[in-house]
Amino acid sequence: MRDLFGHPAGLTVLFTVELWERFSFYGMRALLILYLTHVALAQRPQDMVGFATMAGLLGFDAARASSAQWQALASQIYGLYSGFVYFTPLIGGWLADRWFGKSRMIVAGGVLVALGHVLLTTHATFLLALVLVILGTGGLKGNIAAQVADLYAPQDGRRERGFSLFYVGINTGATAAPLVCAWLAQVWGWSAAFEATSVGMLIGLAIYVACLRLLPGARGRQAPAASVADQVAAGRGEAKAARRAAWAVLGLISLASVFMWMSYEQQANAMMRWLVATPDDVMMAWIQAIPPSVVLLGTPLLNRWWSHQARRGREPGPVTKLLIGAGFVVAAQLLLPVYALVSGGKPPAMVPLLVYFLIWEMGDLFFSPAAMGLYSRLAPEGKGATTMAMWYLTVFLGNIASGWIGGLWGLFSPVVYWTMIAALSGGCITIIALAAPTLRRIIARTRTLEA
Repeated sequence: MRDLFGHPAGLTVLFTVELWERFSFYGMRALLILYLTHVALAQRPQDMVGFATMAGLLGFDAARASSAQWQALASQIYGLYSGFVYFTPLIGGWLADRWFGKSRMIVAGGVLVALGHVLLTTHATFLLALVLVILGTGGLKGNIAAQVADLYAPQDGRRERGFSLFYVGINTGATAAPLVCAWLAQVWGWSAAFEATSVGMLIGLAIYVACLRLLPGARGRQAPAASVADQVAAGRGEAKAARRAAWAVLGLISLASVFMWMSYEQQANAMMRWLVATPDDVMMAWIQAIPPSVVLLGTPLLNRWWSHQARRGREPGPVTKLLIGAGFVVAAQLLLPVYALVSGGKPPAMVPLLVYFLIWEMGDLFFSPAAMGLYSRLAPEGKGATTMAMWYLTVFLGNIASGWIGGLWGLFSPVVYWTMIAALSGGCITIIALAAPTLRRIIARTRTLEA
């Protein structure tokens, strides 16, 4: 297999696998809040296995709940699901690093995800299906990203650009999934849509198993390359200080990222409820194909520009990319309260909505690959999968918070609600901006790309 744009052949494999895995994930994500609101919680949810336990933990009284409280419960379930699929990769990464290896965890996780998607439309097993998807994603998500990092030597300057290309795979699947699955749900029903997501996962697994020989460690367990921080410190007796510095960088980036994901997950939560009034409007779920399509089209152009700038010694450093990305996100989020104010609270027309998505996803193009590259570069020796899973832990925290915040939808006007979300997203750029000098200094000490 030829290299993909001058990158290791294994990147092509992981790109393709992640494409299908994300098709599976985003196909379900596009429909989940609508299915929860109009089907799962509207048809005797008390018959679901585990519903009473979940309601008790959330303090929800099904017998006395108002319509608004049922809406809030749907948002909370969505937030818990969308959060925990990014928490379990921490466990999956730890198991891979310590016991089973990345490949075994990826295969086992894919099987659980496929099974969970099949069970989603069986009413009694709906909550159990969500648990299976959460557990399966734990085996998949962080370990695939860690294998991308394994393709590159610690100081290989292509690493961030490799993650940008990997991000194209994510967004190719994420673009196709809402279009295909919304159409299937509209024409053939919910079961056909969720079964399609299961098929996507199985295709990704088959490709992964067939191409294992092209991935790092395929011919037996290999000693992991030392992290950049450990390599630099080895000759100076400063290993502990270097590791503390690396964790400081990752801690600050993690805190900033949580605020960004609070903003992002509203696109599949409050925004869908703003745009979709009845199940007959389920095809509106197609708009969730817009964000990944922007990333899909923009990444090759941005990556080419960065490569050109790198040859001239002028590529932006990771901290600069984080700042630019966070700035775009805040700018986009500020548009929504303006739209709501102008329209009297009604959903925006398609053109203004496209402008919002375009600006937001430009921010993601700068922010996420730069952050993922730093997580992989600063990972301690032998802890690559666990450290990459920490990146997904930021998504977990942001999504959990987003789910609870989404429960406020309907209690405030759209103007007030979207102003609140814009203020929260401002936390991301504030943290990065205040910490930028410290981040640049620490990153320079560990000989990563200079910002």
